[in-house]
Amino acid sequence: MQSYARVDDGVAVEIINLPAGIGPSEAYHADIAASIQPCPAEVVAGWSVRDGQWSPPPPAPAASKADLLAYAADKRWRVETGGITVGGVTVATDDRSKTMIMGARIKADADPAYVVGWKGADGGFVELSASQIIAISDAVLAHVDACFAAEAAVSAAIASGDITTTQQIDDWPWPG
Repeated sequence: MQSYARVDDGVAVEIINLPAGIGPSEAYHADIAASIQPCPAEVVAGWSVRDGQWSPPPPAPAASKADLLAYAADKRWRVETGGITVGGVTVATDDRSKTMIMGARIKADADPAYVVGWKGADGGFVELSASQIIAISDAVLAHVDACFAAEAAVSAAIASGDITTTQQIDDWPWPG
């Protein structure tokens, strides 16, 4: 196999591996073949070529603190609304579901005999007693609180310079 790169404006946009003895002019129309150059096997899309010399792209610039804080807020939101499992029931934690849970909690607090049919986040239906609704409501609230506490800790670590990458934010021990 021989590696080739289809080059546009000096940058590899596609890597092509052709069998030995078959070049771009045999495999492609002349208009396309003209943009294909031989390259070392380690070249991937994004590398640049100048005078036959291949170079990897420069490293991405470091994320700013503002970018990291925005990423942390988005990460918190994704974890917060990603759902939890309480007592074997998969519970959605998106904003609409939290509102529905709050309404059921108000009814459960007022009527200890209250039972409701509930559709879990996994699509299954269950009957929940007032005490189960209260437990789910408490767990959802604890989950949301833990998500905001994690975002606050991540934000403090960003401000102090201890977190400098989105990967470190992803690696944080988020609730869940």
